[in-house]
Amino acid sequence: MIDFFYNSPLWLAMILVLGLSLAVGLASSFGLRKLLRMRSTEDDAVHAVSLMQVVAAYIGILIAFAGVQVWQDFTDAQNSAHREAAAAAQLYRDLATYGSESMQARTALKKYIASIVKDEWPLLSKGKSSPRTDLALFNLYDAMGQIRPRDERDSTIYGTAFSNLNDLVALRRDRIIHSESEMPLILWIVGLVGSVLLVSYTATFRPNRTNVVMISGISLALGLMFLFILIVDRPYMGQFRVSSAELAGMIGRFEQIDRMVQDRERTRGATVAT
Repeated sequence: MIDFFYNSPLWLAMILVLGLSLAVGLASSFGLRKLLRMRSTEDDAVHAVSLMQVVAAYIGILIAFAGVQVWQDFTDAQNSAHREAAAAAQLYRDLATYGSESMQARTALKKYIASIVKDEWPLLSKGKSSPRTDLALFNLYDAMGQIRPRDERDSTIYGTAFSNLNDLVALRRDRIIHSESEMPLILWIVGLVGSVLLVSYTATFRPNRTNVVMISGISLALGLMFLFILIVDRPYMGQFRVSSAELAGMIGRFEQIDRMVQDRERTRGATVAT
């Protein structure tokens, strides 16, 4: 059911959530009124509105807190992906600056980034990492470990490159942690039950057109909040999931850096020959 919702287009998700909210809201109001055979007076409606304001304050704070929390998690996941791409680019520049001895490590870094995009990113929707990406990371560390600095310059660049590699691994760990994040079940239960309770107070309203419009408006407003929370609750699922496009574009960026290094070497070779 969850996969169906997040794989659906936005318009269908809106219809499902808002339609369900509207149905539950009207059923909670008029269904409860009919079930209990309520014959409320104007005073009853006034008292119900006063109680609704109290409940709405608590439920509104809870839903607002939940919305801020899931949005923060979503933006953190986005920023983590941006930082991971930046760390990969910086590591590749360090290796390219080091010299031809780092070619094996550069190749391993390309394979690692390609594995993230191809193998691991699709698994993030299930909160899982990829064994193939783990292997590619191991090979990257192994290739980095085979580099032997020859002088102080090489040692400085090598130390910086290894630091960037550790940052890259930490950002991958953050990405995997974000893929497992979701709003706690207790918040869902309290938010949904509280929302139904809030709308249930409208059972004291008389079933005329004006009250139907008011109850529908309250139900749709709550539905929109839950729709927002649902969409951003899973950063790596749905139409608005965190994209791997920036990391995928790193492969082309790496090849561009390689061409720049080759041009630099040819220029230096021509200058020496002259």
